[in-house]
Amino acid sequence: MRIIVSVILLAFITVSCGTNKRVYAPPFEEEETETVVVKENVQTTAQNPTKKTENTKPVVSREENVTMTHGDVLKRYNVIVGSFSNVDNALKLQAKLNGMGYHSIIMKNSAGMSRVSIAGFDEEASAREELLKVREQYPEFADAWLLISKQN
Repeated sequence: MRIIVSVILLAFITVSCGTNKRVYAPPFEEEETETVVVKENVQTTAQNPTKKTENTKPVVSREENVTMTHGDVLKRYNVIVGSFSNVDNALKLQAKLNGMGYHSIIMKNSAGMSRVSIAGFDEEASAREELLKVREQYPEFADAWLLISKQN
């Protein structure tokens, strides 16, 4: 009897230690898609020796269904500088941005996250340009990203 129990225990240990597969995988989310665009490094040339090598983080863009909760006009492309589960934190950031001269808005996605936009645009190129300016001018917004509101 002891031998049978020992063999079963040994087989169980061998089987349980032999796998590297994930037991849990996060659920697939259809409503959000993420795109990463990497801006290549710009090298210094002999013609312009004062220009330094530029190394920026990739521009992340995500498409979401959102509804505006605080603000005037929801644009298709929005530069997001904050995302909060607590709307009070989003309102504090919005007040700070408005005090800096921006006309920011707050929108909520289907997961309940409040997205704070520093600027909104109808064209993607303008939004990407503004996103890079915001990252450069305000280091606290170095992780700013582009939200593309889905058309219903």
